[in-house]
Amino acid sequence: MGAVGVICAALYGSTLSFSFVFDDLLYLKDNPFFRDLHSFAFPTHFVAFANQAKVLGLDPDLSTNLILRPVTYFTFYLNYIAEGMKPSGFRVVNIAIHCTNTILLFQLLSHLLQNSRKRHALSAASIHFIAVITALLFLVHPMQIESVTYVIQRFTSFATFWFLFTAYTWFRSWSATSRKAALGWRSGAVAGLLLGMLTKECLFTAPFMLVLLDWLVAGTLLKTAARRAWPLFLCLPLIPILIVLTSWAQRNGNVDFGSALRVANPFAPNEYQYHYALTQPQVILTYLRLLLVPVGLNVDPDYPISTSILQWRVIFSGTAIVSLLAGAVIAYRKRLSDLRWSLGFCGVIWFFLTLSISSSVVPLPDLMAEHRAYLPSIGVFIVLVCFSDWIRVRLAKYASLRFVTGIGLAIWILLLGGATISRNRVWRSEIVLWSDACSKSPYKGRPWLNLGTAYGEAGKLAEAADCFRKVIELEPISLIAYGNLVKIENDRGRHRDAVVAGLAGIKFAPAHLDYLLYHNLGTAFYKLGDITNSIACNQASVTSNPNYFGGHLALAGLYLRTNQLELALKHYQLAAQLQSLDATQQKICNQLGDIIRQLIRQRASKP
Repeated sequence: MGAVGVICAALYGSTLSFSFVFDDLLYLKDNPFFRDLHSFAFPTHFVAFANQAKVLGLDPDLSTNLILRPVTYFTFYLNYIAEGMKPSGFRVVNIAIHCTNTILLFQLLSHLLQNSRKRHALSAASIHFIAVITALLFLVHPMQIESVTYVIQRFTSFATFWFLFTAYTWFRSWSATSRKAALGWRSGAVAGLLLGMLTKECLFTAPFMLVLLDWLVAGTLLKTAARRAWPLFLCLPLIPILIVLTSWAQRNGNVDFGSALRVANPFAPNEYQYHYALTQPQVILTYLRLLLVPVGLNVDPDYPISTSILQWRVIFSGTAIVSLLAGAVIAYRKRLSDLRWSLGFCGVIWFFLTLSISSSVVPLPDLMAEHRAYLPSIGVFIVLVCFSDWIRVRLAKYASLRFVTGIGLAIWILLLGGATISRNRVWRSEIVLWSDACSKSPYKGRPWLNLGTAYGEAGKLAEAADCFRKVIELEPISLIAYGNLVKIENDRGRHRDAVVAGLAGIKFAPAHLDYLLYHNLGTAFYKLGDITNSIACNQASVTSNPNYFGGHLALAGLYLRTNQLELALKHYQLAAQLQSLDATQQKICNQLGDIIRQLIRQRASKP
């Protein structure tokens, strides 16, 4: 166990000084909900909380996410209470979870193999080999970085903890020496499953996987394994109920199966669900390739979406997956008495089953994300190590080949560890991370958009402007890119260029008011002395988003400048009433309000 900690520290210790990146900013740094303990009482005001993010002008997924994953968010809350929003505290917990998962995986495999009714032909050396090497591969593989270094993806690593905890305590319950101990272990398994289901939705697959392990590896009759797993299956409705209730609350009491499945991506067109499902067989094969040869890791892959079942890549990937599953069944049936092949077959099922939540008909916003392979990767490593042990035993009778398998695995593990250390360096800053993504996804707009934002925050305004222009070149209707370009040009003092860019953005999407684009364009007009157009743009901004503080504050100042004090007071009051103000915004608001009220009093006192 100490060795696991040392290896983890060597692989991930350098990341403690890294800042938050990407969705860490949306779901942690700028998320007001998880830092308020009252948010976790959302069942008492469910409908209001399900819509609270939208009401405040924030991403609606902030409410949805906390409802579906409150256990993970509570760990973020504890981090916040302990050390505020220091990234290092959050990262220490993520690394500790990864270490714990590695230990749990070792314990689970050791216990399963040692207590299997089919272990008579498996040596103690093979049991130790399989458990140790599988855990090591899981520990050092660079595909795990997104679930460790990427702070917000604690969702995935912590869900894996509960998955492994549930499995380990479940199988310990059936080998316990007393009824009381068995009940304790079994109760722990059910509690772990429930907590895991409130951590991430992938725990829905756990009861099915445990029945298969009980049957194929532990050697229990299938009927018995399924029957005694009834406490686990009773937990299954929890996730669908939460999803349906959330969709119902956000759709004013209307809900259907399709909208419930799209609760994490409610604005996607209906056909996206079908296209997403068609694309996933190719994505699954890509995960498999990256687990075997982790070259080309990318935080934001530009994955082509499939739109027809007749496309060659859909046919090829579907055929490849069916062939892999058929080959696994044939190999298992040929060696029914060999526990390694039974465990290896379970590894194949583990990979596909645990991927089924994110790689099926639930249309997530991104077609592919490396962190989704964190839990499924265990299945791949089990298959590889079981096969390696089978080869190792067969070669043992040849003196010259006795250590070939071990040396080969040792070299691969060292290479994987080196790749993890190297890949972790890419996550040291937003600029480095998104520069890497842009080099690998040069025709996708989002990496360029995020790189431009990172350059802007670093004060590299010319580079930021170039990135936003690249986004517009790739996606001419990207209003956020136009809005950011207008802001950057304002910051550079190039207000006429800002107006040109802003008007171009409005022309491309005249029916879709983008509040930031209009606000930034209003700022450009103001800097050029055009107060009338500045007021019109900021009015459009707050029409688009009535809860936008910046727009109301700008209008209050503009109306104050033009001596329209009642309108200035109105927008000041609208700004002051917003619930999402931080201390700085509140101070600015109070100061402006004092000025407006004083001017109104002065005007009223004049004869």
